[in-house]
Parts: sequence; C-alpha cells; structure tokens
Amino acid sequence: MKKVIALALAAVMVLSLAACGGSAAPAAGSGSSAPAAEASKEDAAPAAEPTGEKITVILPAHEMDTVGLHEQRTRKFEEETGIQVELINMGWDDVADKLTADLVAGGNTYDVIEFDNAWVLKFAQNDWLEPLDDYVSDEQRNGMVPGLIDKFSNDGHLYGITWNNDTRFFMYNKAKLEAAGIDKVPETWDEVKAADELLRDSGQILNTYIDSYWQGQSGGNEIYWLVSSFGGKLIDDNGNPVMGEDPKTAEAYQFVVDGLESGLIDPASLTADYENAANVFYMGDTALMMQAWPGVYAAANDPETSSIVDEIAVGDSAPHADGEDFMVLTLPEAMAIPKTSEHKDAAWKYIEYMSSHDFDKERCATIGSLPVWTDLYSDPDLLELYPYWEQFANQITHSKGLPDLLWYDEYCNILTVESQKIFLGEVGVEEGLKEMQKQCEEVQAQY
Repeated sequence: MKKVIALALAAVMVLSLAACGGSAAPAAGSGSSAPAAEASKEDAAPAAEPTGEKITVILPAHEMDTVGLHEQRTRKFEEETGIQVELINMGWDDVADKLTADLVAGGNTYDVIEFDNAWVLKFAQNDWLEPLDDYVSDEQRNGMVPGLIDKFSNDGHLYGITWNNDTRFFMYNKAKLEAAGIDKVPETWDEVKAADELLRDSGQILNTYIDSYWQGQSGGNEIYWLVSSFGGKLIDDNGNPVMGEDPKTAEAYQFVVDGLESGLIDPASLTADYENAANVFYMGDTALMMQAWPGVYAAANDPETSSIVDEIAVGDSAPHADGEDFMVLTLPEAMAIPKTSEHKDAAWKYIEYMSSHDFDKERCATIGSLPVWTDLYSDPDLLELYPYWEQFANQITHSKGLPDLLWYDEYCNILTVESQKIFLGEVGVEEGLKEMQKQCEEVQAQY
C-alpha cells in the first residue's frame, strides 16, 4: 500500500493539473462522518470580538460535502476571527456566470472567488486577480502538492490556493457485471460494447452508462475526456482547434451517436449534469461510471443515497480505444482574491483558514475528498479510512486536464452546443465537427 501511494504522490507532484472545474450541486456521500468535525469543535478558540468587517465569498458547493462541512467551518472562522462571511454556494455553472459578469464589469461584489483551473490564463492576462505572493507562507508553498501550486500560477505569480483537488476515476458495478457473466472489467471501448450486450440481455440494467453531455461546462469536460480516450484532439498542442480534421475525434463522436441510438448510452446524458448521472448510477440503472469523483464510492455505499451498497469497485484503468493509453480528468479548483476586493487581508485570512493542513485532513476524513497537502497522501489515519485509494493511485498517474485557452469559455460553449447537434442527429459527425472548428477559429482570431 505504501509503495502504491508513494507512486501516486510522485505522479501528483509532477502533474500540471490543467482542468476545468464543473462539478454541479452536491451529489456524493461522506466518507467517515462527524467525529473529525466534532473533535475540531471541542478545540475551538474562544469567540473573537466582531471586527465590523464583512467579506463575500462565492464558491460552488463541494460535490462531496453532503454534511455541510464548509458551512460549519465558515461559521467557526467567523467566531474565531470576528470577520463576518456571506457565503454564496451555487452550482458551478451559475457561479461561473455570476462571477465572470462581475469581473468583466469591474465590480467589487466578491472578496473570495472560485478560480477554476481552466481560467488561469484568462484571469491572469485580464489582471482580474490579486497576486498571493506576499500572503502565502513557505509552509504552504512547500507543503501543498506542487502541481496544484504550479497550476494556479502564471508568469511567476501565484493567484490561487486549491480548495478542491478534483480528480475523476472509473468505477463500475461489480455485482452487475458478475451477474451478467462478465469476469473481466471492460478496458477498451470495444469491450464496453461487448459488455453492453451481455448486461442488457441479462436484464441487469437499462443502459450500460450515463454521462453528462449537456450544454454546460461539465458537458465540455466529459466530451473532452471522451475524445481523449479515443486518442483524438479537439485542440492541438499549440492551442489551435483541429476537431474538424482529426479522424480519431470523429471516431469518438460516432461512438456516442451509435451508443445513444442502440441504448448503450442513456439518452438522458444529453441533459444530465454530474448530479443526475451519479443518481442514475446509485439507482442501479447503469453499470459503469466513466469519470466519477472520489465521493461517488462513499455515496454508492450509503443506504440513504444508494440502491447498490457493496456492489461497486474502482478500476485500475479507464475505458479507451484499442492502441491508445487511458486517461482520467483532473479538475482542481482554487480560491482567489479579485483585484477589486476592498477587504483583501480579511479575504486572505479566510483562504488561509479554509486551506489549512488541519482542515484539509478533517475534510478528507469527513467527506472523502482528495488531499491538497502532500503528506496527507501517506497519512495512516486516512489510508485506514480509504483503502480503495490504492485503486485511485493506479489511475491518478494518468490524469490530464483541459487545454489552457485564453478563450476557453467561448470554446466550451461552441463545443457543447455543436456537439448536441451531432448527438441529436441534426447534423452528421463530419459536418458538425467542421462547423465546430470553423466557429472556434473565428473566435480564436479575435484574441
């Protein structure tokens, strides 16, 4: 176990971790439960005198925090510092819309904001964020996973501190595969198609899997993963759109078109967000979950949220095309301070408090999130709680993020809108991808 975790840690330390956030509202369960949080309450410092200062924080609801841990910690911060906090939690897409509109307008509505990994280049070049170089300590720089520090840095400046180390993993319903006579976990897309026939013939499921292909940022995440699993490229290494001329990308899209028609893929994928997809998996209507966040494992084994308790397992790899290497998405999210904030010092105190080593361990123990601090990957208390992290370690060495584009929002919108037209059969795969590339090239030319 220690060797496997050490390998995973080494991999995490060198990852660039470029990825888009995009978790929807909470959809997963807790790992262990309240003891860690209760212990911290007992050690709470005496209430501080109110300072009269108030900060506004806007972040997506953590997809694994079904116990309200972040809310509880925020209120403890108020008690211990005397600083009032208006905490705004919404779905990721709603946060992105509100936040971007405020930043573009030069508003000062927020003091601590969501800083997604796909926004680094855009936010830095627009000078929207306060550099954290004068705030962050050597302990934080040296103690947090280096890839997370690097990901939220630009041109030598650090702009964000990670609060959600969001890497995805392939999980499957072992019980349903065994009941259908499948003794080998599907590793390639051809094996997924073969398993689909056996699974549906056995009456075990309605569809082999559901994904999130809706017109939102999470849809862009999943489409990117799908194309990458076929060895395709939407954007080349130089940041240029190439989806209309890449045969492997066309192959990936044809797989989805055929899968939706045959029933291999749940048609609800076209409107499902992450929460919807997870809930269908928990109901036992599907057998594979292609890119699940860590908390899905815990939620699937919680009888209050799941009908498949003790049925799922974590794969050593994720589905991919024959001859291609597999990959999983990594989608870290950070907290940052807008340049326009009028309470920067108080904002930093909140960031520091909510990203501390002690709280990171409490968060991991309570809701099963992945650590932000390096040494917690080998913490014996956490490994005892989460032995399945061993399988996570096998996949995390293949994690990959989304392309870093200055025009990422426009790209993602074009990608999801035009992909829907292809998946719905309104246009053919080749025609749709060429139109997508044309639109992307037109936007790129404006930057």
